[in-house]
Order: sequence, then structure tokens, then C-alpha cells
Amino acid sequence: MRERSRIVKGDLDTVSDDALLEHAYLVSRGVRPLALAGYCSSDKLVMTKAVTRLERLASLGAITFVIPRGDGLADCGYGACRWAIDLYEWALVSRRDAMPARYRHRIVGLLLGYSPKAIRDFEEANGG
Repeated sequence: MRERSRIVKGDLDTVSDDALLEHAYLVSRGVRPLALAGYCSSDKLVMTKAVTRLERLASLGAITFVIPRGDGLADCGYGACRWAIDLYEWALVSRRDAMPARYRHRIVGLLLGYSPKAIRDFEEANGG
């Protein structure tokens, strides 16, 4: 019998359907280009289950994604367009070692709908 992996904060299994519906709705209405709903194991069966659940709850205009990070986990969520999902994947996976963290965080912040001022204020408050 396979043992269930431990649940950690952000695990997609712990995210309610209502929260996923809200993420999909906000993306589909143009509030933000991308919404991260949580993460799951990068096991193919687990990722298939995750994308199936996300698709079942998606609003028209919200594209589901499950992107393996390369560390045994995969990020799950909704994007307003394919290029936003591609940019997220490029910044977080493809360029992880080549890009300074501050640039990666700025890109993700913009994709998640934070304003340039909010990102600047966060950097200044946290010394970088």
C-alpha cells in the first residue's frame, strides 16, 4: 500500500473548490494575468489529477496549468493567456539558475497582478 505524501502549506489538495473558482474568475475577468492556486507532486498521475480538477473549475477565459519545477513539485493555477504562463515557466524553471532572484521575483509579482509600486515598496522594505 502506498503511503500518502505529507500535506504541506500550498498543497493543491488543501485548497477548496471555492478558492479555485475565485482564482479562475479573477484571471478570466482580467484582474491579474496569472493566479497560483497551489502545488502538487510532479508525478504524472498526480499532475493529471490536478489539471483535471483545475479544468473542472475553470472559468471561460482562464487557462489551466500545471508546471513541474524540477524539484519534485509542480505549480498549479490559471493564466489569462498562454504567453503569461510561458513567461512564468521561463522565469521560474528555465532561467532559475541564470537569472538573479530579484528579477525573477519582479516578473512573478507583475504576473500575479502586483503594481510596480507595490513591488518596489516590497523590495525597499526587505532590503533589496
